[in-house]
Amino acid sequence: MRHVILTCKKHTNLRWSTKEIAVFQGKYTGIRSIFFLGEPVLDADGKPQMHSDGSGLMCNDVAPIRDDGGQVTGYRVIYECTCSPTDLVVAPEDDLVKRHG
Repeated sequence: MRHVILTCKKHTNLRWSTKEIAVFQGKYTGIRSIFFLGEPVLDADGKPQMHSDGSGLMCNDVAPIRDDGGQVTGYRVIYECTCSPTDLVVAPEDDLVKRHG
């Protein structure tokens, strides 16, 4: 069973995953665990990057802090939002996940 990529309706920069059985009509039903992924890794065009095998979205749960010259000066932790699980919906890039088997 494949995992589905979820996002929060109020925090569209955040991502989770869950088994597809936990999604009905594009919304998380709450019947399975969710796994926090963080924020999508973006390519040079600002589009989310997928894993090379197409199995899911590349995400970071820690992001670099850069100075005006682009040098990394530290890191920030990316936290989950405190919204209700009913605010979780299928993320737009879920359509890019390669269907296996």
